[in-house]
Amino acid sequence: MGRLQGKAAIVTGGASGFGAGIVDVFAREGASILIADLNGGAAEAQAGAVGAAGGKASALAVDVTRWADNDAMVAECLSRFGRFDILVANAGLGQRPCALEDMTDEAYDRQFDVNVRGVFYNCKAAIPHFRSRGSGNIVVTASGIALRPRPNLVVYGATKGAVLNLAKGLAVELAGEGIRVNALCPGPGDTPMLAEFMGGTDTPEGREAFRANLPLGKLIRPEDMGEAALFLADDAASSRLTGIALPVDSGRTV
Repeated sequence: MGRLQGKAAIVTGGASGFGAGIVDVFAREGASILIADLNGGAAEAQAGAVGAAGGKASALAVDVTRWADNDAMVAECLSRFGRFDILVANAGLGQRPCALEDMTDEAYDRQFDVNVRGVFYNCKAAIPHFRSRGSGNIVVTASGIALRPRPNLVVYGATKGAVLNLAKGLAVELAGEGIRVNALCPGPGDTPMLAEFMGGTDTPEGREAFRANLPLGKLIRPEDMGEAALFLADDAASSRLTGIALPVDSGRTV
């Protein structure tokens, strides 16, 4: 029997990158998954791939910056699966490197809207249900940059620092109600978002530069994030863990 058998999870940003890796691992372990993604077509395709592999998943187009979408997301999970046990607040936006003074107001607002407001709304929608049942599990995707800031990514780092603090604060706030909250802090990933951190173009030279700064010399794969999220979502494995920031970063934050 899978480690998440009988559980239902929502994974935001679950149609690609780290989110898709989390969806695949959760499905392998028996969870029913609502894939919530801004790209509804990609979410449908990911759900179809999970089904073809023998798993159970549904898709929903969700803009995490809109409260109504988040509220509907929780309702949809409960309607489809009859329960809601795990929230993975993973949807996020990368940043092209630039000096702080070159960051436009529009880009600044978009960073905070997606990366911080999105997680805030995800959690705000999930917590009342978790409170009503006396248990729940929240895993948020922060970033290694929240633990080790980097130049020319100051605004992105600020959003991920906010997400990490939000997770830690909620962990304390909700601990007495049977709800655990933890954060994943990934390093550079072998995902489509990597191009954004290279300035818009994914190149072999850019990848090598990232790998050279990782003690293990390996980019983070979606399945690596999936396994780490599984550990935090599995009550049998991590029932005494809440409020932690788990680096999944090939040793970058050492």
